[in-house]
Amino acid sequence: MPRELTPLEQLQLMIPGYRGYKVKDLVWQDDMLVRRYMIDRLENANSNFSKMMSEIARRNPFDERLRALDDLTSRIRELISGINSAQSGGVDVYARWKIHAEQLEQIYEYDLKLVGLASQVERASIERNLDAANQALEELRRLWQDRAKLFYPPELAQ
Repeated sequence: MPRELTPLEQLQLMIPGYRGYKVKDLVWQDDMLVRRYMIDRLENANSNFSKMMSEIARRNPFDERLRALDDLTSRIRELISGINSAQSGGVDVYARWKIHAEQLEQIYEYDLKLVGLASQVERASIERNLDAANQALEELRRLWQDRAKLFYPPELAQ
């Protein structure tokens, strides 16, 4: 009977080049691979929702869905910006504080959830499901903020 893949193994299958923060010098690279994967999905979703807005506006410029779509695309862009500008895991952080094995396991779990949620937002945009996109986006935002704390010692993570 085949065993279930670990979060690290799942991430390695999903994201080419991902090594699981194993090598100190590659912590930054793995962090950037996860970020790029999420950003690509979110940019695709934003593009899909923007096209949807254009189609709706052409038919009825006063459609109430336009406000919801505008809010959603704005929050997607805001999250993309936050992901792009957040301090990269490992660049100075790893040099100052060692990331322990149990933290790595938590980071793998967060990364797997984050890439899954980014894919859900993208899928919801393809299906034109605003409720599903909003729900996944909100969970993604929360997990992204929680994950950042794992790269710091507990006394500094607040």
